[in-house]
Amino acid sequence: MTPRDSSTGTDAIAVLRAEAAAAQHALVNMETSPGRIVRAEACPGAGKTRTIVERHLACPAGPRQGRALVSFTKVAGREIRKRCVDEGRPELAQFPHFIGTFDAFVWRHLLRPYLLPKPGKIWQRLEEWSDHPQARRDGAALDDFSFSYGGGVVRISDPQPIIRRLPHRFRRDEEGRQKLTLWAASAMQRLWSQGYLSGDQLRDMALHLLSDAERRKRIARVLLTRFREIVIDESQDCSDEDLRIVDMLRELDIPLLLVGDPDQSIYGFRNLVSLTTAVPETLSGTAPDHRLTHNWRSTQVICDLAHTLRTSNAPCDTAVGPYHAETTPILLLPTTGRKDGEWLGDFGAAAEQLAVPQDQRLVVAHGNSTLPKGLTGTRVPPSDQLGRLIWATAVLRSPGASTRHQERAHKVLREAILRHWYGQPDTPEPVNLAHQGLSPLELQVAEQSVLGALPSLDMPAAEWSRATHSVLTAKAGLLGLVPQVQRAYPCKKHGKAAWQIVGFGAPSSPHVSVGRASTVHGVKGDQADAVLVVIPASTPEDSRSTDLIKAWAEGPVREMPGETGEALRVLYVAATRARRLLAFALEDDHLAMIAAFLTRRGVPFRALREPQQEQLRLSG
Repeated sequence: MTPRDSSTGTDAIAVLRAEAAAAQHALVNMETSPGRIVRAEACPGAGKTRTIVERHLACPAGPRQGRALVSFTKVAGREIRKRCVDEGRPELAQFPHFIGTFDAFVWRHLLRPYLLPKPGKIWQRLEEWSDHPQARRDGAALDDFSFSYGGGVVRISDPQPIIRRLPHRFRRDEEGRQKLTLWAASAMQRLWSQGYLSGDQLRDMALHLLSDAERRKRIARVLLTRFREIVIDESQDCSDEDLRIVDMLRELDIPLLLVGDPDQSIYGFRNLVSLTTAVPETLSGTAPDHRLTHNWRSTQVICDLAHTLRTSNAPCDTAVGPYHAETTPILLLPTTGRKDGEWLGDFGAAAEQLAVPQDQRLVVAHGNSTLPKGLTGTRVPPSDQLGRLIWATAVLRSPGASTRHQERAHKVLREAILRHWYGQPDTPEPVNLAHQGLSPLELQVAEQSVLGALPSLDMPAAEWSRATHSVLTAKAGLLGLVPQVQRAYPCKKHGKAAWQIVGFGAPSSPHVSVGRASTVHGVKGDQADAVLVVIPASTPEDSRSTDLIKAWAEGPVREMPGETGEALRVLYVAATRARRLLAFALEDDHLAMIAAFLTRRGVPFRALREPQQEQLRLSG
């Protein structure tokens, strides 16, 4: 049942919206019980986060008891807290409730209270290893390696480089990779011995603690006393270890509600090394207890296109939002023999026809290397100090930077400030702040002041370095500090503007003002009026794009495993970010395959053909 025929009028859409509201209301009131996991699936744009908040508002916990609302991004947590405050219920975002990431929940409630202190070892959780200065070297970090158990219970042994994540100079330099791998082995052992851990080690330790019967009873008593239930949003993002932890919580009789969408499961790479051999039966192979299949975000055309990318047997979503009846076709843009600016211009022109503002134009790709460099710069900051400062400034001043890029850029800039004022840090930011007697808020205020005073990135890089040194020194003087960095950072690329040495486009270039740009993983949970999905051309050495297009055009096999299945799900997540306009930029051969496929499936599309820019219109 889809609202395609305008003759059905307002009555038809009113019925559909009533169905959608009823489905949301059912999730708000769904009962959870000890020893059982309740599962709900929600399509993109179904309003699941809003519904979770409504459940939190409408179903208060008992006296002195709270609810844990767990997700996998800080953005989701911030949204839930904001909505509680906006509804006049700020207490629902405070103790005894918990609102935060899965990692933070595991650390605070399953791990930290039960870790015994040891001489010279203070347990510290890192959001990622690159947050520790000693976990970085030559542009790489411990995050760029997978570690094994090595006979123990924690993954800290036998590092293996993840080639696609390493700086380009290491990808074909076997000797360089070997040296970097030796460093990674030593750095991991040293930091682990000091008490530092990150995502994988956090989960391994939690599973280890939960495997002890007596300790498990203590954990259960504390959790059952504090929480009425635990709600996990975006549950499809759970790794194998996460699912095992969830099942152990079920065994402790903690009521659990999992809300997710299997078609948005795009973190399979997290399961490269795992002791968990299978997903617990309680979490696999069973139909969900409830489904939300009404999409308040996208047009029906976009919903129909997204359905062709699904690797599950979920039904096609029904558009019920404000744009449900718009009939803008899917846009296919050729990239063969064309510069980035040309097909970006086509996308911009199509968005302009719909009066979509620039900040609502989103360009996404599976990998950062596929995105136009003028929009994103390099994926990670350079290893030299000047490059890191310029990179952070460029990201924080870029209208197209993703939330993930901005969070990393803030960390880089704060670290540069601490280095200039206090000397080279050898500990993570929280430890360094405690040592210097600074609060996080004081550092954030200093960072904003410095960022506003830094010079234009149009300035030559060497001159920018000197001007930035003056800014940082002047800010230190205002605080009565004697800066430890006495000279401007050296610049090896004297003839280039600052923005050029970190891969960004000119700050004043219309190329940069197309809109936001990010990897698909970086905008998960986000949305925009117009979305352009960039699919890279295949090469003799890399046929993954062709494999992806073939899998899509032939109709995905349900429950498709492996790398191609995950690539389809990444494409699905990308497509479902769009509200009104969805476009794909792809090479000519791939475009022809998808055009033929969409014709067979009856999905309206418009393809631009080179060199005559012929426009082909088809509709179902």
